[in-house]
Amino acid sequence: MEEAVRACGRGNALWIKGQLEKALAAFDEAIRLDPTYARAWCNRGTLHYERGEYEQALADLTEALRLQPEYPRALNNRGVVYRTLGELEKAIADYTEAIRLRPDYADAYANRAVAYAKLGQMEKAQADQQMAQKLHQSARQLKSADF
Repeated sequence: MEEAVRACGRGNALWIKGQLEKALAAFDEAIRLDPTYARAWCNRGTLHYERGEYEQALADLTEALRLQPEYPRALNNRGVVYRTLGELEKAIADYTEAIRLRPDYADAYANRAVAYAKLGQMEKAQADQQMAQKLHQSARQLKSADF
């Protein structure tokens, strides 16, 4: 597991540097070292999404959730893939579950707001957007607090 965590960390660092092929190879290595490491599956799926490889993204994020069903980030990210594919109800279900697991997850609220808006459910979209803004504001205040 420790080697898989290191490989996943390398993948993250390479991704930040824009070295996507090398990042993908590092995530592949992490999964090879520990096929049960949900974070590696989630990261690889998210990278596939960024590369426009939506079916691979969906498969990897679904595998991350099979391994760790209560993984808010994987739920949120799979919701983004579903939204991109036009499967708005599935996207909303994933965002809603992510929020249930982590009620302060501002990005999930913001993403769900977009999905609701695309469905024409403007009251729900507006409520989620307001919650996302409130949570982002709270996070900024915590970061700037003088402890």
